[in-house]
Amino acid sequence: MSSTQRCCPRFLTLVTLTFAQSLDAKIAGNRKRQLALSCPESMLMTHWMRSMHDAILVGIGTALNDNPQLNTRLIPEVSRPSKLPRPVVLDARLQLPIDCKLLSNFRQGRGLQPWIFCSSSAFPEMSSRRSALLGAGAVIFDVPCEDGLLSIPQVLGQLYKQGIKSLMVEGGATVINSFLKCPQQLHGWDTSPMVDTIVITTAPIFVGDGGVEYKVDGEERGEKVPTLQHVRTALMGIDTVTALRILRC
Repeated sequence: MSSTQRCCPRFLTLVTLTFAQSLDAKIAGNRKRQLALSCPESMLMTHWMRSMHDAILVGIGTALNDNPQLNTRLIPEVSRPSKLPRPVVLDARLQLPIDCKLLSNFRQGRGLQPWIFCSSSAFPEMSSRRSALLGAGAVIFDVPCEDGLLSIPQVLGQLYKQGIKSLMVEGGATVINSFLKCPQQLHGWDTSPMVDTIVITTAPIFVGDGGVEYKVDGEERGEKVPTLQHVRTALMGIDTVTALRILRC
């Protein structure tokens, strides 16, 4: 590190990035079709991990395709922690349907109030959507965009202000790419990675060329890639689960 560079304090919300993939590194089927890439044992593990975090974050693509509940319902009731994770959706243009399970569960007293992060830019169609989502029970935060996507550092900063100290990110491709992107150097400071731990579940199947894959931007674009440290690999049913720690960008 040069004498002009300093280490910037890391993002204060601890972030765990999780996703399931096939042996050929696909996370969804053709045209983003949802795939069952986790066996019952690894799905239960995922729900236990959810219970250990303050909030669970997904992108709008996952919210629209899967209509998730982002709860811990698979944990047996006698063992299930009473504390529920906060559902968080990255939704730049406020496309989340008002009849989605996240909002329905909140209205029925079976889930926490969903938080939605949208673009601070004014899109004409967003005014009516904002009113509808607020009326359905959502809380909405406005954050700026970077390269057409919501600024992840801004999202993490707002989450920390709201008391979220640990965040589990359940990635689709866009969210995975956004969180694994190394932040640019800011004001002479070297920025820390936005993710602390990655947990990857690999199912023993092939999806093929039509499947959706994630990408990590690399040196061909003049960008850094995260440096990883292996923590543990274990079998969960028929799936292989690998935990990695991100050391630096």
